[in-house]
Amino acid sequence: MPRLRVQSPRWAAAGAGRAASAGRAPAAITAARRGFTLIELLISMVLGVVILAVSANFATATLRSSRGNDLRDGLNRDARFVGMSISRDVQDGGISLESSQQFGSVATRGDTVAALSTPFSPNEAEVYGMIVPTDTASLLPVGQGNCGVRCIEVADPNVVPFQLQTGDVAMLQVQNVQRLIVLTSVTTPAAGRRRLVFSPTDSLFVWPAGLTGGLRVTRVGVGVQRLNVTAWFRTSTDSTLRRSDGFLANGSLRSGVAARGIEAFTTRLQFTNGSERTQANGIDADTTNDYNRIVSVVMRARLRVERVDRSVNGGAPLFRQYEWRVTPRNLIFERNRVL
Repeated sequence: MPRLRVQSPRWAAAGAGRAASAGRAPAAITAARRGFTLIELLISMVLGVVILAVSANFATATLRSSRGNDLRDGLNRDARFVGMSISRDVQDGGISLESSQQFGSVATRGDTVAALSTPFSPNEAEVYGMIVPTDTASLLPVGQGNCGVRCIEVADPNVVPFQLQTGDVAMLQVQNVQRLIVLTSVTTPAAGRRRLVFSPTDSLFVWPAGLTGGLRVTRVGVGVQRLNVTAWFRTSTDSTLRRSDGFLANGSLRSGVAARGIEAFTTRLQFTNGSERTQANGIDADTTNDYNRIVSVVMRARLRVERVDRSVNGGAPLFRQYEWRVTPRNLIFERNRVL
């Protein structure tokens, strides 16, 4: 016969308590896992917006600074290129061409700087003497050489190939007077003779040219020698800096753009007394500005960036001032030799 088990009141109460606790457990867990309050969400959103704004401003400022540095670095690179290129050409001025009181191997005027030198290929360029006319007059007619107006015939010894060609710049030496000429025609009228016809221009870059100033060719003491000439000048129409190294066969200037964005370009000469002048003058009464007293060439330029950036300088172009000072080696040699 089965036994009936009677539960004591104490154990019954304990069991009932456990049952009640088990029934309340899901509610407690739910309360422990509840989300953020509205105030907490608003504070988090405000902090996030502030952090994003600060980060965006920092990134924008960094990008603007980086773009500005790129523009300025590009401008400095352009300036270094211009300075080094001009310095290289000016340094060549005076190679086998000694400056005299009235005629120098380097010269400036306004926005132009130019240098002369004697070429070597591999030896120094030949000096061709003018063929002495058969007449007995000591001076040839004004504006004429020994073969007509702006025409000089020289002797060609045929030892080496003739070095003068159409378009070349040459030095015309008449006794102690020097003039530059641009050859527009080079022909061979007879064996051992070359006929040189030069342009009618009165000046070449910054030097006197041809028979300007009433220069008359003498029967003797006249020679022609090829020269190298390089010039740098600014064109205001397109704000470019151009480099020229000669002339074309038709007499027009041969030049190319070396730099853009040149808002200003000025050249000056420094002399032995420390003064700066826009140009030399070996004819006036002032002896401190003669060509043989030049020490260095000073060039100043205002450059503009080629492109603009709306995030840099308010979208306006950037400008910078530069200065270069060049003392040709040959001028130093001349100064030391004289002193």
